[in-house]
Amino acid sequence: MSKKKSEYIDELKKLECDNMNFSDILDIDIPQKIKTGDFICPTGFEDNYKEIFTHYDEDFNEANITNDDTTYPTGPSYEDKEKGLQLSIGCTGFFSYQKDFDEQKYYNESEYIKTFSYSEAMESLEKYKLAGGNEEMSPADAVKLAKDFSDDFTNFCNYPNDLSVSRISLYECSDGYFYMANYTQSVSDVNILEYAGYDSIDENMIVSCAFAYICGNEVNNFVTNSYFEEYKIDGELTSTSDPVSAAKCLSDTLATNMKLNVKRVAIEYCMIKKGNIEKSTGDEETDREKAPWATYCSYDIYEAVPCWVFYFDETPNKEIYATINCNDMNVSFVNNQKGNV
Repeated sequence: MSKKKSEYIDELKKLECDNMNFSDILDIDIPQKIKTGDFICPTGFEDNYKEIFTHYDEDFNEANITNDDTTYPTGPSYEDKEKGLQLSIGCTGFFSYQKDFDEQKYYNESEYIKTFSYSEAMESLEKYKLAGGNEEMSPADAVKLAKDFSDDFTNFCNYPNDLSVSRISLYECSDGYFYMANYTQSVSDVNILEYAGYDSIDENMIVSCAFAYICGNEVNNFVTNSYFEEYKIDGELTSTSDPVSAAKCLSDTLATNMKLNVKRVAIEYCMIKKGNIEKSTGDEETDREKAPWATYCSYDIYEAVPCWVFYFDETPNKEIYATINCNDMNVSFVNNQKGNV
């Protein structure tokens, strides 16, 4: 891009559109280099389970390991009941950590309050007393806790994909509040679109999934489902529209009676599942037989399609956003509020 990020932000805020405007805290993310080609879902991440589990339990005991061959991704689980600690690891890059975490209370008996985008969280002066703790915590402090935890995980495990907090949501339960942080996953320094759409952009599109729950003064639940590795990279994105031109294209496509507020703009990968590599032959297969129900499966191949993404609402399960394919400028609009714009 020929201009600085701040210059594009200023131009977007001055842009006159009938159907959308731009937030005062508008943020733009434009990667310096965007590779094009295919990525692959890995295998073998579970091989280092002992070293990884010991990182989270210095009193690691092999007797606490269980294996369930009926589940996928394949890999061992670990439970130290005295510490309230549960760990799981899987071949695709899956990892789960729980410490003194009441799934019934936090998953099923809580009430959603509000969501902060990353920018909103860092600006917010609000504080809430969290369940299981005695001190109040701001959204910014919760973001830092979530980021510190994921950084420790990715650094220790040599996890090849970075995790960065994209939004943080506040919930209330019987004994206080708690935060849930969602992470954006990046591969080759480009973020992956993380929000699924009920109005699917492509039926074969998958989204990254990683999150953390913050109760008391610590992360009590952390999950990441898979990572992605370069497979067949055929080059780099050498030219595309700038964010202002992309915004004009989007405005021309959307209905004129819409009134949308753009909070975040980014170039991200839409990961489109192409098939699976059959391990014994190396041939690409249309179908996979190992785990046809699984979202992520080892040796799955994905085309990384770079897209402009305009975020209007990042409320969990009610997201509204639009993508513009950087190659052909094809626009897709996702409204998880099912028409209640």
